[in-house]
Amino acid sequence: MKKNQTLLELLTGIVALGIGIQIVCLIVSKNYLYDAVGLWSGIGICLFSAIHMYRSIEEAVDLGEAGATKHVRLGYATRMVVTLLVAGAVIYFRIGNYVTLLIGVFPLKLAAYLQPFTHKLFQKIQHVRKGG
Repeated sequence: MKKNQTLLELLTGIVALGIGIQIVCLIVSKNYLYDAVGLWSGIGICLFSAIHMYRSIEEAVDLGEAGATKHVRLGYATRMVVTLLVAGAVIYFRIGNYVTLLIGVFPLKLAAYLQPFTHKLFQKIQHVRKGG
């Protein structure tokens, strides 16, 4: 579970940022559902990308140098295709706001930068659970 702890912290950061952005959208926006669908489509892309990146890196470590490079590139291409398909579907079918979708993709980077803080928060929670 130790290896998965960082992924869990990253995913928690993405969802927390998504909730924060959703609150701002509820205050600022007039079309709540349309904006929310766009935002959470972007958050879904983030969550998929983080999990897929984690698995791709785990698998690439076991491959040789040439195989790892090829595997990482294929993983990147897969994430881009999924991102374009989801974004394209949201835009084409007009089921969500494309601006909030783009905003929803940014938490992947932000959560990576905030991961040391979520790590400390998780450590404090675990320390309290252990009765310390």
